[in-house]
Amino acid sequence: MKMLEFHIEAADVGLSFDLYSKLLPHSKVSWWDEKDAVALILDDGSAFGIWKKGKTGIHKGRAGEHLHFAFQIDPDEYEKYKRKIESVGLIAHEHTWPTGAKSVFFFDYDGNQGEFMTTDWLALSEVHP
Repeated sequence: MKMLEFHIEAADVGLSFDLYSKLLPHSKVSWWDEKDAVALILDDGSAFGIWKKGKTGIHKGRAGEHLHFAFQIDPDEYEKYKRKIESVGLIAHEHTWPTGAKSVFFFDYDGNQGEFMTTDWLALSEVHP
């Protein structure tokens, strides 16, 4: 099993799309007809969606507001992602885990907290309650 899709809410979908299209490697972009939502189709086939605040989808489902999400990266990509965060004008917040793995965090324009982490939860589960 893998995470297939994840959606956040944004006050300005176009502005957030511009930000995330620079941060997340993607193969395709899918806009909703009303232009009130977009999904970046990531290289692994999963989708990172950005919905206008208040938009509802199938069965009145909504995207999340003020969420935390993380992407696993190779350790040798850490500095590249830190620079990407800084290049779009956001502050890169760094953290080193007890295992030596590293994370770089950022907050987007709507208060969502993103993270690029150099390990996975199987390795961290023994050091994080």
